[in-house]
Amino acid sequence: MRALRLLVGAALLVAATSEIRAQEPPPQRDPVLQAFALDAADLPPDFAADALIRIASSAKIVDPAWRRELLDEAFMRAYGVREPYGRNSTTPIPPDSRQGAQQLAFTTSLTRVSLQVRATQLMAFSDHARARELFEWIDLDVAPATCGDPLVPSVDEYYSALSLLARTTFGDDRAEALRFLSLYLWRAHLPSEIPAVARALERFRPRPDEAPFLEGVFRWILIGGSSDARGFSSAALDIVSRTADLHQAYRALGAGSVRVLDHLRPYLLAQLEAPRCSDSVAELYTPASFNEAIKRVKVDEEVEPIEPDAVRPSRMLGVARLDLYWQTPEARRLHDDVLRLRGTSQRPVSESVRRTTEWRNQAERLLTDVEQWTGRREPEERDYFYQKSMLLEGLIDLMLPGAARTRAIRAFVEFMRHADAAPEYRGLWFAFLNRLLETPGAGGRAEILAALVDSHHSVLSFYGRLARAVPTR
Repeated sequence: MRALRLLVGAALLVAATSEIRAQEPPPQRDPVLQAFALDAADLPPDFAADALIRIASSAKIVDPAWRRELLDEAFMRAYGVREPYGRNSTTPIPPDSRQGAQQLAFTTSLTRVSLQVRATQLMAFSDHARARELFEWIDLDVAPATCGDPLVPSVDEYYSALSLLARTTFGDDRAEALRFLSLYLWRAHLPSEIPAVARALERFRPRPDEAPFLEGVFRWILIGGSSDARGFSSAALDIVSRTADLHQAYRALGAGSVRVLDHLRPYLLAQLEAPRCSDSVAELYTPASFNEAIKRVKVDEEVEPIEPDAVRPSRMLGVARLDLYWQTPEARRLHDDVLRLRGTSQRPVSESVRRTTEWRNQAERLLTDVEQWTGRREPEERDYFYQKSMLLEGLIDLMLPGAARTRAIRAFVEFMRHADAAPEYRGLWFAFLNRLLETPGAGGRAEILAALVDSHHSVLSFYGRLARAVPTR
């Protein structure tokens, strides 16, 4: 009887505690962040998603439910983003070119996949099941590159997030973790995805009994891989390096016979014998890279090397196009004038020189010329935007605090205020906004944020105010 009374008493105590907790008010929401979240809803989809993710990452948010709401909204808003995924190149691209400007634009992570991956990874800290559900909704439809374009698809962040979710959100249920990882790894089919797949398999940290299964998954991904001349050109050496790392990691587990590099050999042969971009040289070094890898991993007696002379492409394709900037007379003159103002050595002219009346007068005259430049002779609007932004940014970096620098900052913000209409270079526009937001120095940064806040432009003003209240990254 006494035991029964204790049991009933414990049940009543639990019920009373639950009722008290149910009556407790939810955690208070920061009113400043709440106002920012409401304002973000009025921004275009890409900016709204990015802003909501930044807000959700703030340490001032103590309500997990609210963080989930913000990340859910960010994920859904990202469906309206124009660019599906980022692109990059492992070979150097001149920054002062249209392709270099495109590469800069993709560093903002203002693409649909990038934004949704960011939201999903943050969600994993609050709600494991919801994070996996969101990840399942990401549409990764990656298309092959072309030989005419040096930029190739870059979705490494997707596979990094996949590995993280599989490793950290299933607890002790390793079977489900393996199922989840292997299910979405099967989306990989392009050469530019293979290094990220190998890295994801390594970072999953499988147990010895799991490694053979994942090695088989990797083998079948290679067998089902697509041919992509520019993608393979960009990723070939990274494929060999990352696969060798995976081979070593699995062998260190003591998982028995490991044949990861053995599976890579026929894949490389098939890609090397496929059509090749005429300007690509990576294929010339790939056999030697593979042969060195099997020696380094000490499987050269088990895996047959690739003879360089035995591999020939089936046909040669085109070359990458580079559209260089500063080609029109006005653009070249302004560019050269900024270089002369900066000085001919690697470092800019000294502060003492920049304090002289002569240097300051030259800088102000050049600022006037840049302000008045209309870019009518430039082939595309984004070319004009990039070049004028670089000129204004260069002048701001050179000028010392004072009226002239304040004028240059205001001119740059005013230029950006009128230059964001074209959605095809919105990422590039945002890249320069981020560079303004990340300007070092308390004084200079405060002046820039003030100019953004006073810009009478919804996006510029929003990010200026947000940067004051919440760290930008």
